[in-house]
Amino acid sequence: ALPLEEKLLLPLREWGSKFDFEHVDQVHFIHVIKVNITPLEFGLIESPDDTTYREMVPTLKKFLEDESKKILPANFKGKVTYQIEKDSDPEEEAIDILKNEHPEFIVVSSHARHGLDSFLHSSFTDYMIKHAPCDVFVVRPHGQEFRQSA
Repeated sequence: ALPLEEKLLLPLREWGSKFDFEHVDQVHFIHVIKVNITPLEFGLIESPDDTTYREMVPTLKKFLEDESKKILPANFKGKVTYQIEKDSDPEEEAIDILKNEHPEFIVVSSHARHGLDSFLHSSFTDYMIKHAPCDVFVVRPHGQEFRQSA
């Protein structure tokens, strides 16, 4: 699951530089855009709307491709695929994607929030750990890593 924030991408790049991809046949990068639905007096407004989403996809796909090159080794011989979706519940959409793709494991990056901050902010990573149909490997900032089984 590929985030957009630089501070979450750095641990993924570091992990990729250490991981042995020799026996990996396929890597599937996913990103789910959060859709916000706002009630107004004349109806509901969805942001991004379908037109804006379609306009965003080529830029996001290029971003995923560029980031994948920073995560995967230059000599990676497997298949690389990209998937961009939008949903009002990105966590649940990611789980649905995982159920369809049947991965052996997923790698996610964590903000490493603690205390009140973690209580006030929902965590994509925590949701993946609890609901993913496969093992979840979490990379944290500053090289602190842990592995959680499904």
